[in-house]
Amino acid sequence: MSHATSRVPGGPVIPGWRHAQIGPPQPCVLCDGLTVCRSPARGVPCHKGCAEAWITTHASTDADRARLIARHTPAKGVT
Repeated sequence: MSHATSRVPGGPVIPGWRHAQIGPPQPCVLCDGLTVCRSPARGVPCHKGCAEAWITTHASTDADRARLIARHTPAKGVT
């Protein structure tokens, strides 16, 4: 796939975290549980599973899902 984040047809959103960074344990911005993962698009502490669930839950239409994916996916060439 050419995009860092994609959607399995009929399934959940699957963010591409290939370029995600790690850091010291900090609370996830979505669930408050400790994580070393950092969002590849925002650099904030966030579990990959929490990010997938958040996008899936907050996307009410396919257009809305595409907007959220674009907003939370690093631009091509940005690491």
